[in-house]
Amino acid sequence: MIGIDMTDIDQVDTSEQFLKELASDEEIKYIQKSFCESLRHQRIGALQCVKGAVNKALGIGRGEGNNLDIELSHDSSGKPFVILHGKALEKFEKDFQGKKIEVSISHTPKMAVAVAVIE
Repeated sequence: MIGIDMTDIDQVDTSEQFLKELASDEEIKYIQKSFCESLRHQRIGALQCVKGAVNKALGIGRGEGNNLDIELSHDSSGKPFVILHGKALEKFEKDFQGKKIEVSISHTPKMAVAVAVIE
Protein backbone atom coordinates (compact mmCIF):
# COMPACT_ATOMS: atom_id res chain seq x y z
CA MET A 1 0.00 0.00 0.00
CA ILE A 2 1.07 3.55 -0.65
CA GLY A 3 -0.06 6.92 0.65
CA ILE A 4 0.96 10.41 -0.34
CA ASP A 5 0.07 13.80 1.07
CA MET A 6 1.16 17.34 0.28
CA THR A 7 0.40 20.77 1.64
CA ASP A 8 0.96 24.43 0.91
CA ILE A 9 3.20 25.76 3.71
CA ASP A 10 1.32 29.08 3.70
CA GLN A 11 -1.83 27.17 4.71
CA VAL A 12 -0.23 25.31 7.66
CA ASP A 13 -1.78 26.02 11.04
CA THR A 14 1.11 26.83 13.39
CA SER A 15 -0.97 27.58 16.48
CA GLU A 16 0.02 25.93 19.76
CA GLN A 17 -3.44 24.31 19.95
CA PHE A 18 -3.06 22.67 16.53
CA LEU A 19 0.48 21.57 17.32
CA LYS A 20 -0.72 19.83 20.51
CA GLU A 21 -3.36 17.97 18.48
CA LEU A 22 -0.89 17.04 15.74
CA ALA A 23 2.40 16.29 17.48
CA SER A 24 3.83 14.24 20.32
CA ASP A 25 6.16 15.85 22.85
CA GLU A 26 9.19 14.49 20.95
CA GLU A 27 7.88 15.80 17.62
CA ILE A 28 7.31 19.23 19.19
CA LYS A 29 10.89 19.24 20.50
CA TYR A 30 12.16 18.42 16.98
CA ILE A 31 10.10 21.25 15.47
CA GLN A 32 11.25 23.72 18.12
CA LYS A 33 14.91 22.94 17.29
CA SER A 34 14.36 24.66 13.93
CA PHE A 35 16.85 27.47 13.45
CA CYS A 36 14.28 29.81 11.85
CA GLU A 37 10.52 30.37 11.66
CA SER A 38 10.39 29.28 8.01
CA LEU A 39 11.92 25.90 8.83
CA ARG A 40 9.54 25.51 11.79
CA HIS A 41 6.56 26.02 9.44
CA GLN A 42 8.05 23.57 6.93
CA ARG A 43 8.54 20.91 9.60
CA ILE A 44 4.97 21.30 10.85
CA GLY A 45 3.71 20.97 7.27
CA ALA A 46 5.91 17.95 6.64
CA LEU A 47 4.74 16.33 9.87
CA GLN A 48 1.13 16.89 8.88
CA CYS A 49 1.88 15.28 5.50
CA VAL A 50 3.59 12.25 7.05
CA LYS A 51 0.57 11.55 9.22
CA GLY A 52 -1.78 11.99 6.25
CA ALA A 53 0.33 9.72 4.02
CA VAL A 54 0.57 6.98 6.67
CA ASN A 55 -3.19 7.13 7.30
CA LYS A 56 -3.81 6.76 3.57
CA ALA A 57 -1.43 3.81 3.29
CA LEU A 58 -3.13 2.15 6.25
CA GLY A 59 -6.56 2.81 4.75
CA ILE A 60 -7.65 5.00 7.65
CA GLY A 61 -10.03 7.72 6.47
CA ARG A 62 -10.37 11.29 7.64
CA GLY A 63 -11.82 11.51 11.10
CA GLU A 64 -11.06 7.84 11.83
CA GLY A 65 -7.50 8.25 13.03
CA ASN A 66 -5.78 10.19 15.76
CA ASN A 67 -2.74 12.22 14.72
CA LEU A 68 -0.98 11.21 17.91
CA ASP A 69 -1.26 7.52 16.89
CA ILE A 70 1.43 8.16 14.24
CA GLU A 71 4.72 9.48 15.54
CA LEU A 72 7.55 10.68 13.31
CA SER A 73 11.11 10.13 14.43
CA HIS A 74 14.55 10.07 12.79
CA ASP A 75 17.46 7.67 13.09
CA SER A 76 21.02 8.84 13.79
CA SER A 77 21.60 9.59 10.09
CA GLY A 78 18.42 11.68 9.89
CA LYS A 79 16.35 9.08 8.03
CA PRO A 80 12.68 9.42 8.99
CA PHE A 81 10.64 6.54 10.37
CA VAL A 82 7.27 6.22 12.07
CA ILE A 83 6.22 4.67 15.35
CA LEU A 84 2.58 3.59 15.53
CA HIS A 85 0.33 3.71 18.58
CA GLY A 86 -3.36 3.12 19.34
CA LYS A 87 -5.72 2.51 16.42
CA ALA A 88 -2.99 2.97 13.80
CA LEU A 89 -0.94 0.20 15.43
CA GLU A 90 -4.01 -2.05 15.73
CA LYS A 91 -4.84 -1.53 12.03
CA PHE A 92 -1.23 -2.17 11.00
CA GLU A 93 -0.97 -5.38 13.05
CA LYS A 94 -4.33 -6.63 11.77
CA ASP A 95 -3.91 -5.87 8.07
CA PHE A 96 -0.16 -5.70 7.50
CA GLN A 97 1.43 -8.25 9.81
CA GLY A 98 5.08 -8.88 8.94
CA LYS A 99 5.37 -5.73 6.83
CA LYS A 100 7.11 -2.43 7.50
CA ILE A 101 6.36 1.21 6.77
CA GLU A 102 8.86 3.36 4.89
CA VAL A 103 8.38 7.13 4.72
CA SER A 104 9.99 9.85 2.66
CA ILE A 105 9.57 13.58 3.28
CA SER A 106 10.48 16.69 1.35
CA HIS A 107 9.73 20.34 1.97
CA THR A 108 10.51 23.81 0.70
CA PRO A 109 9.39 27.20 1.96
CA LYS A 110 6.30 26.77 -0.25
CA MET A 111 5.35 23.05 -0.19
CA ALA A 112 5.70 19.90 1.89
CA VAL A 113 5.13 16.34 0.69
CA ALA A 114 5.38 12.90 2.25
CA VAL A 115 5.06 9.38 0.90
CA ALA A 116 4.42 6.27 2.97
CA VAL A 117 4.84 2.77 1.60
CA ILE A 118 3.87 -0.41 3.41
CA GLU A 119 5.89 -3.34 2.09
